[in-house]
Amino acid sequence: MKSKILFSLSLLLALCGTARAASTNLVTNGSFEQGTLGIGSFDGWTTNLGDVNTFVDSSGQTGLNYGQASDGIWAAYFGSTSDTGGSSISQTLATTANQMYTLTFDLANDNGGLPASNSFVASIDNLPLFSVMNFADQGFVQEQFSFIATGSATTLQFAGFNDQSYEELDNVVVSSAVPEPSSIALLLTGVLMFGWAALSARHRSAAGIF
Repeated sequence: MKSKILFSLSLLLALCGTARAASTNLVTNGSFEQGTLGIGSFDGWTTNLGDVNTFVDSSGQTGLNYGQASDGIWAAYFGSTSDTGGSSISQTLATTANQMYTLTFDLANDNGGLPASNSFVASIDNLPLFSVMNFADQGFVQEQFSFIATGSATTLQFAGFNDQSYEELDNVVVSSAVPEPSSIALLLTGVLMFGWAALSARHRSAAGIF
């Protein structure tokens, strides 16, 4: 009986652990849909352009290949060169101090058939979470990192340059996973049921009933 109870409880915990978590993206316009000012306009972001080659653009298609958009139909292109200091975009997020968050984003790159000469950095409050230099051509690859917020406002920044062609960023998400109420209720109900079952089994054992 005891082994059956432990097995069932473990199964319940596993099911609750894999239950879908409700989360909200803290990033405004993480898919870089084009703003009212047209090319170069990403609503929700502060841009620091090293030259005119950081902008939003798209082939009008959604897909995982360079030149498409992994989410929506627009993406952010970084094409500023190293001699201009590159370029960056940033956004201040409303966070809770000491809360853990997850950052995900999709990154593609094209070196225009030339030797790689590029850099890309993703930072939280000026602390790099992801940094790469001279990386090869690639379609969209999703990167994922966790961080703990230190205050009620957290700055997310992406910076890069590509001397040969463009890096492409899309589908930026920052979220904190919060278990759904239904999952919490299921877990509490299960704990109470198994507690009652264990207590009943102990009483039956003490009374010599099997």
